Amino acid sequence: MMNEQTRHDLNISGVGKSAGGVYRHVRVDGVGKFSSDMDCVSYEVNGNSGLQGNLRCERYVVNGAASVQGNMIAEEYQVNGSSKIEGGADTKQTRIDGICTIRENLETDKLIVNGKATVDGKLIASHVEIAGGITIGKDVECETIEVQGGFKIKGMLNAGTVDIMLHHRCEVEEIGGEQIQVRRKSRVRLLDQFVPAMTPRLKTKIIEGDDIYLEHTHAETVRGSRISIGPGCEIGVVEYSVSYEQDPESEVRQHIHV
Repeated sequence: MMNEQTRHDLNISGVGKSAGGVYRHVRVDGVGKFSSDMDCVSYEVNGNSGLQGNLRCERYVVNGAASVQGNMIAEEYQVNGSSKIEGGADTKQTRIDGICTIRENLETDKLIVNGKATVDGKLIASHVEIAGGITIGKDVECETIEVQGGFKIKGMLNAGTVDIMLHHRCEVEEIGGEQIQVRRKSRVRLLDQFVPAMTPRLKTKIIEGDDIYLEHTHAETVRGSRISIGPGCEIGVVEYSVSYEQDPESEVRQHIHV
């Protein structure tokens, strides 16, 4: 990147077009269209913006509606409005309080989702916090994931620590980790009595880890060292090597000491 002193600011308050380029601070309060790659220190969209190229910046903030047709690289990526990236995203910190769609992979140190996020590719992160909802088209690889919202992962979730507090439906093909915990605060909600299909639960094929505690989980196979099955579970087979406990409210067709 060029020296910051050689950069100029670009502000669009009405309707404006630019060929992209190298800037210091870019701010769109009206409607801004950029026809090529953008390299800037900060890019803030309060109105409507479309970038026909790649975006590289230190800080990308979307308060309005913005689209990037290429890839995006940023230190900080924050979405309060609506953001779409047709390529992949590489950031240090990503926070989604609005609506975000990324068509390829998302690589980030920290991901916080309070709104709604869709990643069609893989999610690779160190720490993930989900309080809203997220859909992942492929695998998730992270060190820790904390969930108080809902998710749909079409691939495998692989993490060192998995902590899921069920407030909504969660679905994933497989879960692998060291510490895996799935809980639900209240066993019965008024909505559950009238709309059973909306009952918060985790649905997966395989769960494999060292220490596993599950509530309201539907799984075909659970494998681990120390396994505790809490209330509301439907499990096909449990394979454990050290210890096994089961709540009488749960159904486990077979448990095997291996």
